[in-house]
Amino acid sequence: MPEKTPRRPRERTAKVVARSAPTPLGASAGMKQYIAGQLKAMYDEVAAQPIPDRLLQLLDRLDSDAEK
Repeated sequence: MPEKTPRRPRERTAKVVARSAPTPLGASAGMKQYIAGQLKAMYDEVAAQPIPDRLLQLLDRLDSDAEK
């Protein structure tokens, strides 16, 4: 008779259901475009800001350490 091996309980995995995000309060396509435009404008504004000198110095130091 074959030896029995201890069985581990199966891990439960959450099923991921791909679906689009719910439309908040029935927002129209125009409202979605407006919100998307506002978010893009905010992101662009943040991305255009200069990188702080301290961060640039750290990046330079990391680059020089990697070359050694």
